[in-house]
Amino acid sequence: MNKFLLIGAAGLAVAACSLLTASAQMRTLRIVTYNIQADVSGLTPPLPGLIAPPGDTNNYAAGGVLEGIGEEIVNGNAQPIDVLALQETTSNSITVTPIVNALNTFYAVPGMYSNSIYPATQFGGKTNNGTGNGPNAMVYNTRTVQLLASTPVDPPGGTNNLGAFSSGKSGMYREAMRYQFAPAGVATNGSNIFYIYVSHYKATSGSAFNYTNSRAGEASIVRSNMMTTLPTGARILHVGDFNTGDASELMYAILTAPGTNQLIDPLNPSRDLTTNWDGGGFPVNLTESTMFLQYRDDYHMMTTNIYYGSGSGLKLISGTYHVFGNNGTTPYLGTVNSGSNTSLTNRLATNGPVFITAAQLYKDLTNASDHLPVVADYTIPVPAPLFTGVSIAGTNLVVTVANSATGGVYLVLMSTNLSLPLTNWTILATNVASGNSFIFTATNAVNPAATNRFYLLQQR
Repeated sequence: MNKFLLIGAAGLAVAACSLLTASAQMRTLRIVTYNIQADVSGLTPPLPGLIAPPGDTNNYAAGGVLEGIGEEIVNGNAQPIDVLALQETTSNSITVTPIVNALNTFYAVPGMYSNSIYPATQFGGKTNNGTGNGPNAMVYNTRTVQLLASTPVDPPGGTNNLGAFSSGKSGMYREAMRYQFAPAGVATNGSNIFYIYVSHYKATSGSAFNYTNSRAGEASIVRSNMMTTLPTGARILHVGDFNTGDASELMYAILTAPGTNQLIDPLNPSRDLTTNWDGGGFPVNLTESTMFLQYRDDYHMMTTNIYYGSGSGLKLISGTYHVFGNNGTTPYLGTVNSGSNTSLTNRLATNGPVFITAAQLYKDLTNASDHLPVVADYTIPVPAPLFTGVSIAGTNLVVTVANSATGGVYLVLMSTNLSLPLTNWTILATNVASGNSFIFTATNAVNPAATNRFYLLQQR
C-alpha cells in the first residue's frame, strides 16, 4: 500500500506546489500461501468461511478468511491480498474462479482479481486425484501486480514421472508451479521481476522411506530449476504446503543449501538443521490443523536478497511474516476458535468494505480449511507519481496525478485527527487509473467550516 499525499484543508495550493516532483517509491505487496482443502472427493468449491461466512455462503459482500487477511493490521498497515498461492484446489473453474469472483464482489472493483489459467496436474496426469491431491493455483490482484508467466516445474520425464519415490517415480506428487510477476502498470525490468514457486510436498503418510525421500525428490527438482533456468540473483519465493516442520529433513537441507539462488527460511536464517517446529515447542509457528494445532506445514522461503533486502527489487518487510490466526495463544492441540486466541484482537481495520470481527474470522478459519494461511508483506520499487494539481471546487477535492500506475486503485482518505492510524481514516472516494495520469474528484470531501480536516491520496 502506497501513501502519496497529505494536506490540510487550508493548505491545498502550497502542498500541491511542494509535490510537483517525486522520487521512486516502494509498493507494498501482501503475499499469502494457503492450503484451502478444496479438493475433497475431487469436486469441491471453496469451503464455507473462505470467501463468505459459514452460515451465509453466498454472501460474498460479508467476506471470509481471504478478505479478513486484507483487513489485518500488520506493522500499521492493512491492505487486500496481492498474491494468493493456493494448494488443494479442485480446478480453476470449480474452486478458483469463485474465489476471484468473491474478492471482486467484496471490493466492488470488477476485474480487480484474476488467476493463472494454467491447469496444474497431479500424478497419473490427472487434474485431480481425490482428497488431498488437488492442483496448485494462483490468484492475484491485477491492480498491483502483473502475471508474466505460469510455468510448470516438472520432473525429468515430465508429468509421467509424477508420483511416489518408492514406486520409482520422482517423489513430486503434485506438479509444482513457477509464476513470474512484476508490479502492475509499469514497464518490467531486471529490478522489479520476481518469481514464486508453489509446491505441495508429499504428506507424512505411508512409510517414512517414501514420504521423506519423496519430499527430498521434489525439493531437488525445484532447487535445480531455480539454479539452472533463472539468472543468478533472481528474486524468488518458494511457498506452499511443505508437509513437515522438521529442519533435519533432507528436503529442507536441499532448499536452503548455500549456492546459486539459495533459499532462507525466515524462522531459521542461520540454517540450523536440528530444529523441529512440529509439536508444542513453537506454538506460534504452527499452521495445521485449525481444529487440532500441531504441525508447521506451510512456508514462505525466499532468496537471500529478498530476506536481507540487498540490491533493488522485492524485499521482505521485517516483522510481517506470520501465521494468520495464530500468535501462540492457541494451545498446542487446541482449536483456533477457542476463547484463548487473541491473534486478531485489535488487529483488524475498521475502514474496510466491511468490518469482519475477530470472533467471526476464528470461526471462518476452522471451517475454511484444516490449514492456516501464512502471510508476509514485501516491498517492490515502482516509479513515484507526480502531483500536478490540488484544488477545491466548491465542496469537492480535485487532485491531478501524473505518472500513475495504469489500473492502479487510488483512494482519498480523510481524518480530522492527524494522529489517527490510517486504518481509522474514512475512505471518501475510489478511482481506478485508466492510464498514467488522471484527475481525481472526491465529491463533498471538503467542509470549508472545518479547521482540522486532513486528506491522504493512497494507492492500493
